[in-house]
Amino acid sequence: MFRTEDKFVEYRHYTKRKVLFVVVCVSLAFLSLGLSIYVGARDVGFLDVYGFIFNRIIGVEYAPGSYEAISDFIVCDVRLPRAVFALVAGAGLAVGGAIMQNVMNNPLADPYTTGISSGACFGVAVSVILGVTISVSSQADNMGVMLNAFIFALIPVAFILAVGSRSNASPATLILTGVAISYIFNALTTVLMMMTNEETLAVVYRWQVGSLSEISWSSVPLMAIVNIAGIFIAIYLSRKLNVLALGDESAKALGLNVEALRLVCMLVISFMVASVICYAGIISFVGLVSAHIVRILIDSDNKFVIPASAAVGALFMITADTFARFLSPQDAIPVGVMLSFIGAPIFLYLIIRQKRAVW
Repeated sequence: MFRTEDKFVEYRHYTKRKVLFVVVCVSLAFLSLGLSIYVGARDVGFLDVYGFIFNRIIGVEYAPGSYEAISDFIVCDVRLPRAVFALVAGAGLAVGGAIMQNVMNNPLADPYTTGISSGACFGVAVSVILGVTISVSSQADNMGVMLNAFIFALIPVAFILAVGSRSNASPATLILTGVAISYIFNALTTVLMMMTNEETLAVVYRWQVGSLSEISWSSVPLMAIVNIAGIFIAIYLSRKLNVLALGDESAKALGLNVEALRLVCMLVISFMVASVICYAGIISFVGLVSAHIVRILIDSDNKFVIPASAAVGALFMITADTFARFLSPQDAIPVGVMLSFIGAPIFLYLIIRQKRAVW
């Protein structure tokens, strides 16, 4: 009786600690949103940032040409869409990494290391350089570019699922398959870049390094809808992902359709990655590092890992972008480069100090 009660109290404490971690990360991400908008050439007070956003929401208008009107434009129309994009994209990529690590049972798995990002980037290059776009209308549009990215992102997914269907395929084999496919797509993208003019080359290069310099409000809705929907799907599937973590044989014995779950997860991740890449390019390390940090701090229960990864990924992405703009107000340092500078040392530290128990 007392042991059961003690276990219940211990579980409540265990749950509260995880919920508190998620709440703290979400709060820090919200504060980082204000800091990201605060950093820039025009001097706008940190608290004023939230004031301008609130006034825009309730419809306050300022006299044309006034200090307030100019500050409102810079805060709400120039800096805010970029910050919102960074938050949502970071959350989506981190959740994609957390799901992929679980599905492939490999701590090195994420959309970048498995070749999905490279495939999606090649799809964007095909659209931009060759003009070959699968579009829902008669002219190339953002949805068409995203569909291009999605379709080419499915090629690494198909290879990985095919290799994974072999009974003797190890997690390391799956990652090496993704790396090999990534090199192939990078080579194909380079060939296309050699065939185009300087202007188009600069556009594709921006996609390869990952940049938020061209983000505006028009870039946000489609990406946000896809990634927020993907995050909710991942949360809905979290219990099944916990069962999958027991191993394929045990999961099948418990009635889980392992192949179908893997396929659904890979399709969702591909859509999420494609929606980010078609606007911002390849963003590396977010999914890899964020999911690792979360698993080390709160263990591997996907009911908490997925929302916590979303919060940490959002915080990681917007912090990197803010730091890049602080060091280079002219946007000379793309966010993808800054993420590599920050993420690589963190990842090396995690490899050296990793807890094997979380896997």
